[in-house]
Amino acid sequence: MSVSAKGLSGLTWVLPTAVAALIIYVAGALAAGRGLHTPIWAILLLGIPPMMLTWVALIVAFVDVSQRPKHEVTDEARLVWLLVLAILNVFAFLPYWLVVVRRNRPATE
Repeated sequence: MSVSAKGLSGLTWVLPTAVAALIIYVAGALAAGRGLHTPIWAILLLGIPPMMLTWVALIVAFVDVSQRPKHEVTDEARLVWLLVLAILNVFAFLPYWLVVVRRNRPATE
């Protein structure tokens, strides 16, 4: 089963979802560790789904920025976004989604 690059770039909704999952996980981990005295292994185990979602979102973001036409993202901006996404990953998802994806939405038919 093969997934095309076009199909992956259509999954940009994963970017803000990954940011929300990270925020929920951090808040839950802090609450579980401080108030509920949850063991560390349980907190780490609950971190696996948000981490996997972040990896998927990173792949989607890389494919999306690579496949965008030049009139939407210039080559210089593309390189900058690739570096920012690679270095900051989950912290860059929301700015990328707001600045590039939302601004260059395809017109609905």
